[in-house]
Amino acid sequence: MGKITEIIYKNKVSLIFMALLGLLMLIITYELVSIQSRIGVAYWDIFLYLNNALKMSGMGIGDTLHLSPFLPFLTSLLFRAGYVFELSLFMISGVFYILGAVGMYLLLKIRFNEYESLAGALSYATFTIVMAWAVSGALDAPAISLSIWALYFTYLAVKNDSRYYYLAFPVAMLAFLTRYTSGLIIIPMLLLIFFNVPQKEEIKNGVKGIILGVLIYLPFMWYFYRQIGKPFPFISQFSASAAGTATELNPGYNLDLLYYLKNILQYLSSPAPDNYSQLLWPSQQTPDLMAYLLLGLIITGIIIYLINALKTRQKVEVPHLYLKAAGVLVVGLLLIFTYGSISYVYSEVLLILWALLVFYLLRDYKLKYLDLDLMFLTWFFAFFIMHSFHPVKVDRYFITMVPPLAYGVALGIRQISGIIQNKFKNTTWISPAISLVLVLAILLSAVSYMDNMPREDEVVLIEKETANWLVNYDPEFEDRVIAAVRGPAYSWYLKKFVYTRIPGKVSPEVFQELFEVNPDYYIYTGEGKLTLKGYTIIRQRGNVTVYEKNTLMN
Repeated sequence: MGKITEIIYKNKVSLIFMALLGLLMLIITYELVSIQSRIGVAYWDIFLYLNNALKMSGMGIGDTLHLSPFLPFLTSLLFRAGYVFELSLFMISGVFYILGAVGMYLLLKIRFNEYESLAGALSYATFTIVMAWAVSGALDAPAISLSIWALYFTYLAVKNDSRYYYLAFPVAMLAFLTRYTSGLIIIPMLLLIFFNVPQKEEIKNGVKGIILGVLIYLPFMWYFYRQIGKPFPFISQFSASAAGTATELNPGYNLDLLYYLKNILQYLSSPAPDNYSQLLWPSQQTPDLMAYLLLGLIITGIIIYLINALKTRQKVEVPHLYLKAAGVLVVGLLLIFTYGSISYVYSEVLLILWALLVFYLLRDYKLKYLDLDLMFLTWFFAFFIMHSFHPVKVDRYFITMVPPLAYGVALGIRQISGIIQNKFKNTTWISPAISLVLVLAILLSAVSYMDNMPREDEVVLIEKETANWLVNYDPEFEDRVIAAVRGPAYSWYLKKFVYTRIPGKVSPEVFQELFEVNPDYYIYTGEGKLTLKGYTIIRQRGNVTVYEKNTLMN
């Protein structure tokens, strides 16, 4: 107890700030979960996770079981306890949201003071792209929260006690199992380890940590093998991702390699639209003043950081300086000129090589947090390269790149306040003042955003109503074959498998694929009507139409 008391006393200021952050996050999360509960689920993929959770809890047949299993698994535990509601998924997402913000604070606190860390962590939690998806039930926010903690434990392992690897690699595995693409977090993790030259005992503990991570995967591997006959279902997804396989039929199909950079302002801060579907696509909005303020802080911080590094170079003798600089330049240009023209896998290799060369170039400058700075830099570009290379661009994918931007916000405050303090003595209050003003601005922006968020979605309302209507219309619906444009949604509402059949673009009036399953009911979501031989429209509300097979009517 004495040691614990000593630790608390030594870190009491930081703990107070962390408690304040936790309280603010509880309030924000409560409001977001309340709003999301009123809206319900609209996004296609989230229904897949709910249906998989039903399967894992023994209450359903699941849907697309090869998807990342960890979030559905956690949700299935609440389902088993009797809480078979969408709210269960929203609440679990909310817990991860809070953990992510707290983890971000701890990660920032390594380099920055309490005020700067609070501002950076809150900026992370209230970036528009994060708030829009935080408790929606999607995988992105929970996965990035686990990634933050994985890197935090890695830093503790390389700086304090290598036994933290026992947490770092298992948490990284959970991030991977939450969203497969989170596996790229291994790049900044391994670079951070390499920068700090692990010794024999540290390597042993690192190997033990990796083994613990593998052990976490084993039950999921067995589950995959039993359900779909593939112990490693992510391999096929990785192969398709590395090849950039996608078709123009995919709604997110976009070959613009700078898509995410062009929309970075909207991701940082933009007003909430009236329509929930638009809310999930901040790129369609107009950035507000807060977006320019945050991006200005980030850019200013980076510029001042580089200037200070150049000033340091003049005081330090660096062996083979020009040779090292040439290596950084050559690999950097090679990365830029091959970007998008080769598989992102090769670009990631070049990124790793470039980061190593930069480290060897700058380590003689005695930059105290060079390893941490490069960790965040490679974190951003590892995911930027992958998601930009892939032909499917979805706004929520940018969440993987958000923590480095929060780091940039804290860096901006530190660098700007540092310049002011150097010019005016006895001005140690500058950093706290800038941080607190930014925190207040962030909170006001977040409150405004939540206040203007939509409270319902027309498609969700009509789909729920249609499902309830069908249950009353046909008491034997569980024995019927049902197909729908949005099959996963009706699988969830009806708690039975519903085939997904989407009309092709070639012939909008004739839908041949439908007759392969010969459904008793077909629920069409879309504009206009379909001409389906042997079927009669029995209900239409908004853009949702229910077709019934004529033989069933007789």
